Amino acid sequence: MALENPRNAAVRTRDRDPDTFIGVSLPFSLGKNGWFKATKTLSEQTKSNLKNLLLTVKGERLNQPELGCDLFNVLFEPMDDNLSGKISTSIRDAVSTWLPHVILKNVAVDFTEDENLVNISITFSTSIDPGATDSITLNLARDGE
Repeated sequence: MALENPRNAAVRTRDRDPDTFIGVSLPFSLGKNGWFKATKTLSEQTKSNLKNLLLTVKGERLNQPELGCDLFNVLFEPMDDNLSGKISTSIRDAVSTWLPHVILKNVAVDFTEDENLVNISITFSTSIDPGATDSITLNLARDGE
């Protein structure tokens, strides 16, 4: 059953309706019902938006030089005892600016220095449903070795 006007429906109602899509999943990929894979729930779209924001370097987006996160700038600084805190701060700053509806519950940073690997796990919820938490993990490695 499709909603008569999906824009006026509550988020939970839209999430349960199989005929309603929230947005486009990034990075772009071929979907079953069209050119782009679509997200069906607020949780799916928030995950996609959060990952896209954190992997966008400030200055990379044309006409919006402040869009993005300082994550990669921080990662290429010399390692010190506060690197984990700097990573967490850069993520929290970007999310509070560009995704104010996302509530960050936890940002965990794990280093594997021998392999030049940083794992970042982010647990979050949305202001629409603060009790429902979800998470994403970013595994950032230096390629070529």
